[in-house]
Amino acid sequence: MNPDTGNMLFFSNMLSLEWRVFYTCLATILINLPFGYLRGGLQKLSVCWFVAIHAPVPLIILIRQFHHLELTWSLAPFLLGSFFIGQFLGKKIWTVLPLRKKQYTCTLNKLFH
Repeated sequence: MNPDTGNMLFFSNMLSLEWRVFYTCLATILINLPFGYLRGGLQKLSVCWFVAIHAPVPLIILIRQFHHLELTWSLAPFLLGSFFIGQFLGKKIWTVLPLRKKQYTCTLNKLFH
């Protein structure tokens, strides 16, 4: 068995660094869209608002690890930019197409107040 065939099982090993960064940034935007949408209907600076911002972080870390990307100073602007673009677009989608006109109530606020 060729030692390189084991590496070919994961397509991310066959991609160049630029493509792995592109796919990671695209996935970061797509993951943050629903969380930004949810954040659009929450009271600003509430507990759930903070959760909607920070909940996708572990998923993005897993995607970055899947693509074998170390968090470096040169990669951070791309990932942070993608994160904020996804959150921003999700919130803008909520302002155009809200599921409900009034804001959501946050159950976690009752626990921390």
